[in-house]
Amino acid sequence: NRLGSLLPSAKHERMLIGDLVSPNDIVVLVTPIDESAPKGRLILPQQQMIRSILDAAAVNIVVKDTELEAALAAIARKPKLVITDSQAFGKVSKIVPEDILLTSFSILFARYKGELEPFTAGAAKLNMLADGDRVLIAEGCSHHVTCDDIGRVKIPNWMKKYTGRELKFEWTQGADFPDNLEDYALVVHCGGCMLNLSLIHISEPTRLLSI
Repeated sequence: NRLGSLLPSAKHERMLIGDLVSPNDIVVLVTPIDESAPKGRLILPQQQMIRSILDAAAVNIVVKDTELEAALAAIARKPKLVITDSQAFGKVSKIVPEDILLTSFSILFARYKGELEPFTAGAAKLNMLADGDRVLIAEGCSHHVTCDDIGRVKIPNWMKKYTGRELKFEWTQGADFPDNLEDYALVVHCGGCMLNLSLIHISEPTRLLSI
């Protein structure tokens, strides 16, 4: 009972998406299916998003990125929002019209479970990275590493392509998170949909990026 009394009141409770949509709004979820996707089911963040949209009395439409264009053309009423997996953001942004709001599962979960403003500021650090900088990728997922893994393969490749720099990547999972972060130019929080880093002290908040 004493622990329960410390919980914030319901009126201050964060919402995953309920404060962004209204009843009967159409929300399109873009969920690519690749080698790393679990067989026969959606990943937990996608399941939670569907439930949150249902709780808001809005309308879910779930498609793969390859069917998005056809789905948008078939919908009689303009969607309020399109939510995509981060890895398909570039492709999806070219398909979704400018007058339809677009975001990602990661951004919404960073807002819901973490601190979105420091994460957003951390993205600016990408433009200041130099050759030889050390980047720590803190993985929050419990999935098995695959040949096309998001944290081990895709994120490093995206960062090297975007920055044009030769970066040195290191990885951590759970309990092996290092005490000293001073030697890293950037900490990438991969899997922020599964846990949050808000309780971990980062000496410079602008060095934290959630993906």
